[in-house]
Formats: sequence, C-alpha cells, structure tokens
Amino acid sequence: MFNLFYTLFKYKEKNLKDELGYYPEKVNVRAFPERRYLWTSRFFVVISCLSLCFSMILGAVLIILLPMKTVKVVPLQIDFDRYQITFMPKAESRAYAGDLVTESLMAEYVTKRYTIGDNFDELSHRLGEREFVHLASDRYTYTDFTKNELPYFEMLQKRGVRRQVEIERIYPVSFDFWQIRFKTIDTAPNMPVEEFLTLMGIDINTIVNKPKQGEPIISKWIATLRMNFNGAKYDNKDLGLINPFGITIKSYDLSYQGNNFKSIRK
Repeated sequence: MFNLFYTLFKYKEKNLKDELGYYPEKVNVRAFPERRYLWTSRFFVVISCLSLCFSMILGAVLIILLPMKTVKVVPLQIDFDRYQITFMPKAESRAYAGDLVTESLMAEYVTKRYTIGDNFDELSHRLGEREFVHLASDRYTYTDFTKNELPYFEMLQKRGVRRQVEIERIYPVSFDFWQIRFKTIDTAPNMPVEEFLTLMGIDINTIVNKPKQGEPIISKWIATLRMNFNGAKYDNKDLGLINPFGITIKSYDLSYQGNNFKSIRK
C-alpha cells in the first residue's frame, strides 16, 4: 500500500512559469488535462484506501459482536445472608412431585420441632415418642434432640416463652442433603426485658437499642440435614398415617444466623 502512494506521488508537475493575466499566451494550456487527471487519480486513491480501512474496521466489529447473537440474560441478586451472588428465582418454575413432598415434610418437621405453645402437655405430646418428630428421626438424631434441645424448650415453655416458626426457604444441596432457612419468633409479654434477653442467651450490653416490653426476638437459622425414605413399614396403621412416606432424618445440624437486634461492634 505504501508503494502505491509512493508511485502516485513520485511524479511531479513540471515547473512551468505560468503567469496569470496572459492566458493563453504565457500559460501552458496543453498541461491542463494532465494536471486534472493526476490530482483526480490521487484523490480517488486516498478515498478508496480510507473506504477500505473503514470496511475492515466494520468487519472486525461484526466479528466481535457475532457471539452476542445468542446472548442469554441472567438476572442475579445478592444474598445478604450468605454474602453471595445468586440467581433470581423464576416467577414460574418446574418442580418434581417428590421434591415438593420432601419440602412439605421437612417444613412440617422443623415447625413441629421448634414451635412452643401455651400448653405444656401439647408440647410434650408433640415432641414425644410415636409422634412425627420421633418417627421422622433416626435413633441417634432423636436421642440427641431429647438430651440437648427438648429440656431447654420445656424450660422456656414453663417460663412463659412462646415461639412461632416461619419457613423461608428449603432447597436441596445434593440428592439426600438439604438445607432449611427459617426464623423463630420468640415472645414473652409478661417477662421483664432483661430476664427475657438473658433467658434467650442475649447480653443486653452487646446490643445497640434496648428492646421494649413484649418486643419479639426474631432469630434466623439454617438447618442442614440428611434424609431418605425408608418406606412406611409400621405394624400399627395409626403410626403409618403419622409418617406415611417413611421419611427419616439421618443427621441434623443447626446454624445460628443472628437476630433482629443490632449488636455493638468492638
């Protein structure tokens, strides 16, 4: 390309002393056509080179943009509980019937396990043997629950603490490995605030604003469990109706995620 420019511009016009005002006596009239052809050819060569460069740039842009022809928009959101960027849930999604049944059973399991009502007999009966929490847990899981959690729940119930459970999300991690996000809402209207916070394991000196009388403590939890379906093989039909699908919780771990009170940072 540079050789082409060199060839076009290496020829120079003859240094003719044309003088204005003496046409045609002292003006080289015969050189007019050659001068027009030379500068016209030079002008078109420059325009053609610029057009060729521009076309190459456009072609390169099209090649770069060609993969975007099949771009798929993926909406994301920030999960502030896990501090991760996750996919936004679809407005409509397909689910297997087995997953829906599993989610329903695990929601029932967590709700019955942590709800604390007014009646002590109802609490003991619901969390006792031959009931859903017992039948849906294997021997080790239920024994650990009766030793570590059940006495604490009975003590809270006797002291006047009431608890509601709200399931936020249930999702599978693997084939038999699930996680449940839920909240517990604890209230004690007739108990002093300091005593209520101490009973729930909260140091009043570590929170920014002291809660008011009767204000609930909303705690966030993540339950991690492994489960399977062993089939409803009971000699008693009534027991089969309590756990008809034969779900069995093999392991159960609980993680605390904080409460609704802002803590003081030291």
